[in-house]
Amino acid sequence: MVWPYTWFDAGGVVGMTPGRQCGSGEIVSCNWFTNDTFIPGVPTLPDNMRTTRDRFRHTTNPWRSPGSAPVFSPCGVAGGNPFGCPIGGAEGECPGGGFGYGPYAEDVNFPDVVTTEWKLGGIVEVGWGIIANHGGGYSYRLCKTPEDGVVTEECFQQLPLDFNGDKQWVQFGEDGDKVEFLANRTRTGTFPEGSQWSKNPIPACLRLDAGIGADEPGCPESGSQFPPPAPGLLGYGIR
Repeated sequence: MVWPYTWFDAGGVVGMTPGRQCGSGEIVSCNWFTNDTFIPGVPTLPDNMRTTRDRFRHTTNPWRSPGSAPVFSPCGVAGGNPFGCPIGGAEGECPGGGFGYGPYAEDVNFPDVVTTEWKLGGIVEVGWGIIANHGGGYSYRLCKTPEDGVVTEECFQQLPLDFNGDKQWVQFGEDGDKVEFLANRTRTGTFPEGSQWSKNPIPACLRLDAGIGADEPGCPESGSQFPPPAPGLLGYGIR
C-alpha cells in the first residue's frame, strides 16, 4: 500500500512516486510480511478469479482462499520469518526472500509517521503498487484499537470493508494520468465469509518465472496469464 502514506513512509516522502513502491523505510516497506504461509484447506476462490491459467499450480497460496492463511502479525514482520529460516537457524537472508528474526511492525516505533483522518462511513481513495507481480489480489479491513492497544488479525477480520463501485484504475504517479477499467471482485470463497476481495488486474507473463527473466517488458514472446485490462498493463513489474 502506498496511498495514503503508511507508517513505513517517514514524513510521506515516497507516497505514489513511480518505481518507489518498496522504497520507504529503513527496512523497506515490501520487507514486512509473513513468509511460508498457506491456506489451511482446499482452494475456494472461483476459477475466473485466478491470476494463473494452470489451476493445479499454487493450490495452497494464500490467494486461493483469500483471508484464510495464517499470519504472524496483522501489520507485518520484518523479513517475514520471525523464528528464523529454517526455524531456529542462523541469522541472515532466507531462500526465496526475506530474512529471519525481524521485529513485528506493531512493536516498532516508526519515526515521523504521517497520519490520515477519515470520516466514519465515508468513501476514501487508496492505492498500492507492484514491484514484482506474483498475482493474487487484495482486500481492506479496519480494526478498532482495543483498550490494551494491541491489534490482532482477529480484530481486523471483524471489519472487512466493501469496495465502492465497480471500477478501479492504474495511475502513474500522484498527479499522473489514470487508466480506468472494470474491477474483478468476488464474495465467493473469501474469509471472513462474504467479505469482498479484488483480483490483481495486472497479468504476469505466461512463463514459469512470470516474466522476471524476459528480455523485453510486456510479455512479447509468451503472452500473459489472462487478458490485460488495457494496452500495456501486463508483465512482472521490475522492467
